[in-house]
Amino acid sequence: MKTEVFKTVKAKILHGVGGLYSAVTEDGAVVKCKPRGNFRHYDISPYPGDNVLLRLRDGDVPMIAEILPRRNFIKRPPVANIDKLFITVAAACPSPAYITVDKLICAAEFYSITPVLIITKADLDGAKAEELSSVYRRCGFDVFVTSSVSGSGVDAVKAFVYRQAEGNVVAFAGESGVGKSSLMNAMFEELGLQTGETSRIQRGKHTTRAVSLYSLEDNPRFDGAYIADTPGFGIFEPTLIPEFTRESLVSCFRELSPYLTTCRYTKCTHLREEGCSIVEAVNNGELPRSRHDSYVTLYEELKNKRYTK
Repeated sequence: MKTEVFKTVKAKILHGVGGLYSAVTEDGAVVKCKPRGNFRHYDISPYPGDNVLLRLRDGDVPMIAEILPRRNFIKRPPVANIDKLFITVAAACPSPAYITVDKLICAAEFYSITPVLIITKADLDGAKAEELSSVYRRCGFDVFVTSSVSGSGVDAVKAFVYRQAEGNVVAFAGESGVGKSSLMNAMFEELGLQTGETSRIQRGKHTTRAVSLYSLEDNPRFDGAYIADTPGFGIFEPTLIPEFTRESLVSCFRELSPYLTTCRYTKCTHLREEGCSIVEAVNNGELPRSRHDSYVTLYEELKNKRYTK
């Protein structure tokens, strides 16, 4: 009886359509592969960003034999193992909404994804750009300020993105019209990313365009730098994340952590209680009021989450 001969290698899923996937193996080969048949019986699927084990056998299409444990998984759009999220917000046109930025940050923190702020259109409202920058730097975030007119800041962002992407998967998010597409095309022109209207955040709305990972290097490596070209981050709305609760919220506002141990109440909501160390810090100007306003808004939304379908 002839013994089957095959080998197993680790690979990263780059793209998948119609049950056929592209993946890059540990030795840098990009191959087409398909999932093992019993995946569908367990209602599981591989997605871009997944690290998998491929079973290789001469003459056969490589088979995805196992999906390795994920650091995180975002359902809409479906993508796994995102490391950094570059959140883009305009200083003007459209006017920036702190709550929108803070919701993106909260969801990123919840998924253990590092958020980075990029402020665009600084030439339109320098004062607002400085205000945004000050708020988020005070809270411990990396922040970049850019102008599409002068081109200032773009090279710094590009260098930072490439440096942060080494060994990671990064993605961009931002409302329509903030200049995310222009920024991405300026930085990644050689990749031909599909940006624009199909990439805007769509709250609670499904989309059919697939996620793809693109290597930021000439030759893809399993442990190399990748950018996720996505159709949007609708699920980056905390009230739409099933596991996200109001109890989860305070840990997603990193600047609040130092005040939790000195709060007067063991079960404080940190909304407006007298004696709450966080409320006092906001009133004293130690913490940005805009961030606390977002915390209060989100807390109230999450409190009524059970009524949201």
